Amino acid sequence: MFVFRFYCSVLLTLAFCANSAAQTELKPTVKSVEAAARVYFIGNSFSYYNNGIATHYANLIRTSDFWRKGGFTTRQKTISGGRLAEDVAGFNELLALPPTQSWDVVVLQEYSNGPIKNENTVAEFQQASSELAKIVREHNARPVFFMTWAYKRDLPMVQQLRDAYVTQGNKLDMLVAPVGLAFAASQEKFPAIELYTQDVQGLDDQAQVVYQAIEKHPSLAGSYLAACVFYATLQGKSPVGIRYTAGLPLEQAKQLQDIAWQTTEQFFKE
Repeated sequence: MFVFRFYCSVLLTLAFCANSAAQTELKPTVKSVEAAARVYFIGNSFSYYNNGIATHYANLIRTSDFWRKGGFTTRQKTISGGRLAEDVAGFNELLALPPTQSWDVVVLQEYSNGPIKNENTVAEFQQASSELAKIVREHNARPVFFMTWAYKRDLPMVQQLRDAYVTQGNKLDMLVAPVGLAFAASQEKFPAIELYTQDVQGLDDQAQVVYQAIEKHPSLAGSYLAACVFYATLQGKSPVGIRYTAGLPLEQAKQLQDIAWQTTEQFFKE
């Protein structure tokens, strides 16, 4: 009887903790933006791998039922291994360059672990994003955060990045695109879909290719999933059923579209 009571007590405690965590989890205060026709993506290799998230996002738009020729513009500016702090200088001039001097949304993507690595990188992320958001608004555009994904098999990083981006997003009154949460959801529901690609480290003594231990860059499926999340976030519409698949198997593309929409809906309903 004692064992049974102890077991029940543990279960009740765990349930209470889980419920308390769910109730206290930081929630985004900005839930949407007006549907964006002109979008500028700012980031690094996370954004430009696989011909660029901006390209896949634009192709989703082009194959949607509301696309019209000349009605949408997408641009991407990336720095390999770049941090947002590197974009501050000259950012005002960048947004004013032709052919489009007026943007609806500017997406800001920080270095993969910059918002959580240490005190210095966190401070840098907060300062740079604050300055960039101010400049974006001076151009009558809306800044949007790109919540990046965790490194492969690094589950704690999912929540850490979520909290970092939502905290700063709320502080700056910015929308946050929950790409990282969609990655985590896809890995749980569709583990057979590989969202990461290995990075080459070099050759070993036998002249065999050696790959880096940490997998963090997106595969084509990963970039496509990210684009679907941006479609859902910036257009406020479901990507489910769009015919553009980026060359992925149709069933896989449909699964990623589903995950993107489910994640986005859940994130903004919190």
